[in-house]
Amino acid sequence: MTFLLILIYFSFISLGLPDSLLGAVWPVMHHDFGVPVAFGGYVGMTTSFLTVISSLMAQKFHKWFGTGKTIAISTTLTALAIIGYSIVPSFWMLFPLAIVLGLGGGAIDSALNNYVALHYKASHMSFLHCCWGVGCTLGPLILSYTMTDSTWRTGYRIIAVIQIVLAMIQYASIPMWKGRDEGGAGEEENETFKPTVKAKTKVLALLSFFFYCAFETSCILWFATFFVNVLGTSEQIGAAASSAFFIGITAGRLVSGFVSEKIGVKNMVYISAVIAAVCSAVVFLSGNVYLSFAAAVLVGFGCGPIYPSMIHRTPRRYGSKLSPKIIGQQMACAYVGSTLFPPLLGNIAVFTGFKIVPLVGIVFMGLVFVCTLIIERSKVN
Repeated sequence: MTFLLILIYFSFISLGLPDSLLGAVWPVMHHDFGVPVAFGGYVGMTTSFLTVISSLMAQKFHKWFGTGKTIAISTTLTALAIIGYSIVPSFWMLFPLAIVLGLGGGAIDSALNNYVALHYKASHMSFLHCCWGVGCTLGPLILSYTMTDSTWRTGYRIIAVIQIVLAMIQYASIPMWKGRDEGGAGEEENETFKPTVKAKTKVLALLSFFFYCAFETSCILWFATFFVNVLGTSEQIGAAASSAFFIGITAGRLVSGFVSEKIGVKNMVYISAVIAAVCSAVVFLSGNVYLSFAAAVLVGFGCGPIYPSMIHRTPRRYGSKLSPKIIGQQMACAYVGSTLFPPLLGNIAVFTGFKIVPLVGIVFMGLVFVCTLIIERSKVN
């Protein structure tokens, strides 16, 4: 149904809205709370840890509530957490709110990824993750606008109102989800997917998500530092390089939405991993600011299609019945990679130099390619 697809897209925009808020506002927020700037990492890690827990429980949520109720309840949780952020007077009160935010975000992520993987085409999955990028972009823009004449708390309240309105629409749409929690690849198909690859390859699938998200988040966090410390650019150019990587991801997902069905989803993963690895090598070897900047955009462009493509392949690999559980586990591994590896890489780079950042891309994108190749060749029959 067209309305349901539009609702799913808006739900993923709402998923992206809170993801970029803390980082955007923390330089001001930590002064308001009177805590060191490093304390923001503890709040972010709390949210990420509970997102992992929520993702691992995705199959239970799916069984208890179904997709419609799960996303409505989860959006309500995120709205309540964001309201809480806007009114609490003490830094330590952020932690229970971070728990609520993580539980809500992980449940939405797993539920909608599984639903779209089962019911819609690969192009819809790519467009879905573009919507997440839209949400991540809108959040800081709203904060920036409100902080001009008011405070960051006003921005949080506006975003909370957006979440509440969306949750009300989601609650009203719950009857439309009935009978649609199982099914096939197209909007009007009722095919149930059967396993095509051996279940033991699930470990490789989980590792693929860890490797991909570990590298993606490392680029977002450390590309600016790479350009400043290794290439000797200004801080402004370094920040622009970090933004360029994110723009590349969004563009890659947009383009893959139009071409993935013609190329084939698994081939999309192969091609994208090669692009990301080769362009990471260019960044690593170049030494030229302009060439490295262009390559950074293409690293993001190559990374963009990988995550949604791997999600879309899950029910086709392991069957419709196992896909809610496996997609939840994949989300958990993705969050573990994005939470733990970037700070680890930063500590390693203190000793090795930040030139190691693109080197990680060569290795990790190569591992994604190899894992995917082994999985696809491990047929059930």
